[in-house]
Amino acid sequence: MAPGRALVMTKMKRKVTAHPHLRGLLIGIMLACGTAACAVENEDGLDTPPTNSPDPPGGKADSPLGPQFSEDRWAEIAARCTAPASDEPIVYGSDFKWDYSPEEMAARFPEIYESGKRLSQRARFDAETGTFILPSEDSWGGPVTLPRRFVENVTLHIQQALEHSYAEHVFFPDMGHNHFFIPETHWDAEYAGTPVDQTSPMYSRLLDDPKLLVFYHTAEQLQTLDEDGELLPDEWIQWRHQTRNVVGDNNWEGHIELLQNPESPANTAHDYPGHRYYGAGFNLSASKDGCFPFRDQGELKWYDLSLDDLPYPSDDGGGYL
Repeated sequence: MAPGRALVMTKMKRKVTAHPHLRGLLIGIMLACGTAACAVENEDGLDTPPTNSPDPPGGKADSPLGPQFSEDRWAEIAARCTAPASDEPIVYGSDFKWDYSPEEMAARFPEIYESGKRLSQRARFDAETGTFILPSEDSWGGPVTLPRRFVENVTLHIQQALEHSYAEHVFFPDMGHNHFFIPETHWDAEYAGTPVDQTSPMYSRLLDDPKLLVFYHTAEQLQTLDEDGELLPDEWIQWRHQTRNVVGDNNWEGHIELLQNPESPANTAHDYPGHRYYGAGFNLSASKDGCFPFRDQGELKWYDLSLDDLPYPSDDGGGYL
């Protein structure tokens, strides 16, 4: 069992012992949150994140890489983040299945990480402009500029989600796709009514917007429900089910919140008070050859970003390894 998982299981068992009415469904999170956001700073309750740090989570000091990368780190990233070769292997949707057990997912992640497979239309460094870009349709306005702000904040989100056991693996079956929340008034003033051919410039501004909130659905392909749609009795599965809606800021604050949707059997949230939900986000997937760094239990790893969803192979050349 991973250290983070062991910590949270110990915490959960203590809580259930003290409050027997929480046994089984672990409804403490639901009662505390309802459909609203739950900040991780809560010091008592099941939504308190597992961490070895004596300090409460939140704030810029949470990231082992720091809130901002050094120039040397950015130079290393640029060197790694070249345009893909024509024969670069691609991560396909068919590389994965639904209803993984935790053990199956833990076994699948290193296979994908070490395979050399990377996201289709992934981010790359454009030496001519000196910027990172995300490929996008010409009809949308061409490539999207990927700002440093966004990469650094996504890295913070990844590391905090891993540290607090809101995710275990950075790939599609777990923490592998994202959506956005933008304050309604800000959306109306800055982004509403954007023409289709200006979608890419809009994305470039959005990813550099300090008011943007980045929203992840983790445990995407983890089996949490039985064949009757009931939550499985395993306490770890219940923890993952109740902590799968993760929201992070885009302003280096290192603030993570959890959303709840008790009306959804899968606890899939889509609402944040006062904000517009924007579903077309991005995908992320860890790879040994990836562009951007993060730390997982002290180990330096790498991940890629892409605006494209995972494709499916057109022939037998791809698919499940």
